[in-house]
Amino acid sequence: MLSTSDSHYDLPLYPRLNPASRHDSVSLVASSIEFSQRYTLGTIDKILLDAAHDAEAIYELLDHQNVEPFIDLNVRTKKNFGTESDIQISPMGVPICPIGKEMKPNGFDKSQNRQKWRCPLACGTKNTCSTPCSKAKYGRTFHTFKKDNLRLFTKTPRSSEKWKLVYKRRTSVERSNKREKIDYHLESGRHRSTKIWYIRLYAIMMCQHIDAWYSSQSENLNVQTIIFP
Repeated sequence: MLSTSDSHYDLPLYPRLNPASRHDSVSLVASSIEFSQRYTLGTIDKILLDAAHDAEAIYELLDHQNVEPFIDLNVRTKKNFGTESDIQISPMGVPICPIGKEMKPNGFDKSQNRQKWRCPLACGTKNTCSTPCSKAKYGRTFHTFKKDNLRLFTKTPRSSEKWKLVYKRRTSVERSNKREKIDYHLESGRHRSTKIWYIRLYAIMMCQHIDAWYSSQSENLNVQTIIFP
């Protein structure tokens, strides 16, 4: 199920029934392509997914669709990755300076498609590091390029407050699923036909949208004038 993460009412957008044996990441590929082909009234600039979708192929697909992914990492190792310099990269994609501190994100350069990082102990032209690794007053800087690793080097760094704030909205799909499965008893049906399941599911989704419409209009809604104009 694709749902709106920026909606106050956790509205569903596009359902697709898949075999239980199919992995979530494979289901996403089919759903995202179908959704982009069938719904052209707007554009999607961000997508929020859990760690089950943390695969290189998913990042490549979303990059091709010009969608920024917010995907929780399925950490496969606790070791840092080496680079050609004395900077290392943590499993979360954050550069680690020579004294072992995580560098701070310092803006995204759209022209070069790269993320800029700065010494964590530098502030303005002051640097409180006892063993600075750069003579520059601004402090040590480092750049990570999306093309080098789409999975680790995201446009919005995972260590940033913005990433955490955006990713919090992923719980909206869980609330949407709860409305369908529990409040509207989706699984109470005993259907054998996939078509009938889709009819039931779309009817429930329409009820969710009607609920949202009513909630947003309830203060100014006069039911009597609508029924008896």
